[in-house]
Amino acid sequence: MFNRMPKDKSFFDDFEQLGQCLTSVTASLSSCMDQWPGMNGCVQSMEENRHIAHQVQRVCLLHLDTAFITPFDREDILQLATELYKTIAAVATAGRRLELYKLEDMHPSLRWHVSALDSMAREISATINLLRSAPKLSALRANLDEIGRLEETARQHRDQFLTEVYIDQADPIAVMQKREVHDLMMDGIDRCDRLGRTVERILLKND
Repeated sequence: MFNRMPKDKSFFDDFEQLGQCLTSVTASLSSCMDQWPGMNGCVQSMEENRHIAHQVQRVCLLHLDTAFITPFDREDILQLATELYKTIAAVATAGRRLELYKLEDMHPSLRWHVSALDSMAREISATINLLRSAPKLSALRANLDEIGRLEETARQHRDQFLTEVYIDQADPIAVMQKREVHDLMMDGIDRCDRLGRTVERILLKND
């Protein structure tokens, strides 16, 4: 049972640090949008958080390699740490593209996607912070449902973007750049949704 297994606090420390990196990187992306078209160091902040997350992930893998007893299955620890880092990296990549392309105009759905990413990251971090106490799935149901709701709404905004992006656009390069930035944002959103499902599966598996 989840609540009877010995707790190796180092893993929970690692998860919580990765969750903090995730909220920091999405907050920096939100700042980028608030300052757009100026960026003022937001992308550098995202890259710094990505680098920190990479180091934390490597430490987590070292703990996994040396630990005798883990709080839950090793493959689940590996998956959660890896997915957290990849989500952070995806958000940082989206921010970098936003800076490189210097888009002259922005579809409203892009701002909504950034806001959704920030909200999803905070919900994920909240659930990660509670793993240490071995909660029941019901205790995190509201957080996990909100992550799913945001992902579904993001898809609706994505459909709106796709129906409008090609209308009256004389510059095909600009259209391609907008499409790529939106794709990267949706990749981050999809990864956040998968993180929520991973946490849900781990809780169910160890209940």
